[in-house]
Amino acid sequence: MAKIKILSESLVGKISAGEVVERPASALKEFIENSIDAGAHSIHIYVKEYGIAEIKVVDDGEGISQEDVPLAFQRHATSKIEKEHDLFNIHTLGFRGEALYSIAQVSKLRIITQHRNENSGTELYLVGGNIIEQKPAVTKGTTIEIRDLFFNTPVRKKFLKSPSTEKAHLIETVQNYALSYPEISFYLSIDGQEILNIPVAKSLMDRIAQIFGLEFIEKLKVKTISNYGYKIELFLGNEDLLRRNRSKQLIFVNRRPVKDSLIVSTLYKAFQIKDTHPQFLIFIELPAEAVDFNVHPAKKEVRFREPYKISQLIYRITESYDKPPVVSENPAAWRTDLTYSEALELNFSVQPSAYLQPSAFSLQPILELGNAIIAIAQKDGIVFLDYHAANERVNFEKILNKIYEQKIRLVFPQVINLNPQEYTLIRENLGILNELGIEADDFGQNSIIIRAIPDILKTADIAGIIESIAFTLKEEIGKPDFIDIKRKMAATMACHSSLRANDKITQTELKVLLEELEKTSDPEHCPHGRPVKKFISLNEIKKWFLR
Repeated sequence: MAKIKILSESLVGKISAGEVVERPASALKEFIENSIDAGAHSIHIYVKEYGIAEIKVVDDGEGISQEDVPLAFQRHATSKIEKEHDLFNIHTLGFRGEALYSIAQVSKLRIITQHRNENSGTELYLVGGNIIEQKPAVTKGTTIEIRDLFFNTPVRKKFLKSPSTEKAHLIETVQNYALSYPEISFYLSIDGQEILNIPVAKSLMDRIAQIFGLEFIEKLKVKTISNYGYKIELFLGNEDLLRRNRSKQLIFVNRRPVKDSLIVSTLYKAFQIKDTHPQFLIFIELPAEAVDFNVHPAKKEVRFREPYKISQLIYRITESYDKPPVVSENPAAWRTDLTYSEALELNFSVQPSAYLQPSAFSLQPILELGNAIIAIAQKDGIVFLDYHAANERVNFEKILNKIYEQKIRLVFPQVINLNPQEYTLIRENLGILNELGIEADDFGQNSIIIRAIPDILKTADIAGIIESIAFTLKEEIGKPDFIDIKRKMAATMACHSSLRANDKITQTELKVLLEELEKTSDPEHCPHGRPVKKFISLNEIKKWFLR
């Protein structure tokens, strides 16, 4: 009896949808790309219940002809490529002809469209990929909407993250395409609330300012370099924008937002970046035949034909600087044709935590190994300690259990401006933030106001903490409960308030840190699960020397 069977068209459709439609933001991404490819100048997006109930996209593009509308929802039907060679010369965002087919398989989809050269258009309604109704319509451009996403694949819903996280991915999707297409206006509404309303921008810098704010762009160092038919435009954050996570690291290749480890690692090596992470936007333009976008189901990753050319250009950006710009260079030195005010001179230093006080017990000889690692000699061996991780564990439990000295009420409350994605995440979790000692309120217009903070955070970068918390919430896995979110937020706060790798620790401070560490619930691990210390016995060391 044969074991191999031909799958049904329905099952094939659901498998295809599983590859393309990972979450509501995946469907929105495909709709936006179609609107851009259609030459739209304006894209309006309306979302209900984080995209599960409804996603509607309205554009003023050229529309779809009457005879093409039913074909658009057939598998591998596309107007963008014809031959195999075209796969390596892509000039559009879409090209495979499987996105609309896949989305239609797991939703109830309606499209109303009219080609600009025709007198009438078409309205088509599909359920689970099957055409239910088709009739004439009169409109301009295209309106496409899906409802009840994953209605026939309920298991898929269980793999979605929390509503606030899914909203954040929707917002991020719109922001990314808005950044790469400043000549297009974007509007986003979620559950009747305006989230983004971005008019056409005159330049890329203006568009970055529209999304991230003037305060953000004043802290960017800008450099453009061209060669080999390639062009790289790099917007690199100064020291004020260094973070403990990889938030706001955006890469665009031929105007397509992508993830690429080669570009990130090259930037880190070229600028000698260690320990903390910079915020940057990098826009790369290169010949279409020099990049392959057909290497990932959702086109999130790319393959370069000659990746060394990109690496060389990134390294050339740093050639005229004696020191790595992200560490010590004046941002003004990067300015070319900008008219915005120059960034302030920086005086960045982190002081040891305030709770460290003299202690009575003594330590054996200490050896600093660098990168926050020290070796402490003991009678029966050596303890290797990561004092950043140790400080994180202590601060984490102080924050989580509210065992800090006091709450500091700010004389001048601090208003923190966020991008729409960050704002949505933080606003929906303000209650937890307040429970952890950061007294914050919604201040409107993508901003929150901080009125009080725990004493333990008095030297920390509060804006950086809030941004990092938003990043943590966006990246969380599954649908965490209240306690899980609270712990993750506390861990982020602890990381920002702890000793860094380049901070020196005195013997007195170390004594107190070790005392405090032993009082915690898990002195062996930091809040993120990494080890804090490692003991090697003298007997084990003797074995190294065959003794």
